[in-house]
Amino acid sequence: MRILLLCLSLLPIAAGADCWKAAPSPKSLAFIGSQAGAPFPGEIKSYTGALCLDAKDVAKDSLQVQAELASVDTGLPEMDDALKGEDFFDVAHFPQAKFQSDSLKPGPGGQYAVSGKLTLHGVTKNVTVPFTWMPAADGKSARLTAKFTLKRLDYGIGKGQWSDTQWVSDPVDLIFDINFVPANQ
Repeated sequence: MRILLLCLSLLPIAAGADCWKAAPSPKSLAFIGSQAGAPFPGEIKSYTGALCLDAKDVAKDSLQVQAELASVDTGLPEMDDALKGEDFFDVAHFPQAKFQSDSLKPGPGGQYAVSGKLTLHGVTKNVTVPFTWMPAADGKSARLTAKFTLKRLDYGIGKGQWSDTQWVSDPVDLIFDINFVPANQ
């Protein structure tokens, strides 16, 4: 009996939470900038994400995302190479973008606001992102959707001629349409 109690006491705190992991799919972590006034879309194909929601204590809710910037895909290989280079993402020195939540605030109808630290290109800033969380009725999947805007120059992305916002817009829209599955799958 003591062994059973000891084993139960070692269960992770997240065991009481409803934890999910991202199941990346095409166009699920996308961006849209503007180049010379024309929309410029792309996506990050390789990333991980984990979301835990604790129905008993929202202070334990968490969201973390890690994106591999070398997986950027615009459909134009020469543009992908430019984005990976020193003037933009500089993946040789900054291979990942990371987000770690500080808090999640639930709202009505699956709406949330997540606040936390976004690290991109070696710069960390506090951001708040509204998102919608839609679990499937069978509990086997869920979908997170969100859209927010960041300023690339705040993160030092776009050096030399590319710091001129006449050619590449400073605001970049990030669009998330991410499928999640239970973390224990």
